[in-house]
Amino acid sequence: MSRISFENYGKKAKTLYSYTEIAGRYPSQESAERNIFIEVISKLEVNAQDKLLDIGCGSGNLYIPLSFVCKQITGIDHEACVEKLRSRYTNLNNTVLLPGNFLDISIGNKFDKVLCYSVLQYLADAREVLLFVKKALNLLVPGGKALFGDIPNTSTKKRFLDSRSGSKFSEEWNRSAQKNKIGGTKIEIEKDNDVVKFDDELVLEILKQTRSIGYHSYVLAQSPHLPFGYTREDIIVDKPA
Repeated sequence: MSRISFENYGKKAKTLYSYTEIAGRYPSQESAERNIFIEVISKLEVNAQDKLLDIGCGSGNLYIPLSFVCKQITGIDHEACVEKLRSRYTNLNNTVLLPGNFLDISIGNKFDKVLCYSVLQYLADAREVLLFVKKALNLLVPGGKALFGDIPNTSTKKRFLDSRSGSKFSEEWNRSAQKNKIGGTKIEIEKDNDVVKFDDELVLEILKQTRSIGYHSYVLAQSPHLPFGYTREDIIVDKPA
């Protein structure tokens, strides 16, 4: 992950009180954010026997409820995010928390499920994205499944905003933003211009690369009930048994 973005999330965890804002969303999206858990459970097919890895667990918006569903869960994120999670919920008997950048951490265990939600867009470039995805997939057991979720595909966003429904949505969002000040709490963080930009070409390149090394991979639409559901996509990757 880009150093700037990684440290920005650490600063959010130390500074902000809203768990929705710590996760990089607007306060007005708190209700819609609750729907993410339902969609993750469905797409990743999480069950009570799973050992699950949550890369970019943040302050626990998904990690905590997932801990009640799976057998064991491991989370990785900035030290400040991990500490926020620990202070938020202490009764995590089936969990492991690893502070640090995923690309810098050596992990010896294998997992039935790997979740990486709203993280890939903070990597430096396409090369790092493919490296990140490959490392995550190497942690799957045969028959395992990975979800790389909440990918902000600029091509998908353009198609939506160019449509009548997208134009209407954009107008309503802008009016609401001006009226209700939905921008969120303002804190001083360093602007990160050195991050990858996702489009159709990069999404399809991930599918091409994962399939070329023996995995099944698919692009899935997000539910419109999610915070950015009209403009983001998910990638599911299955490791053949």
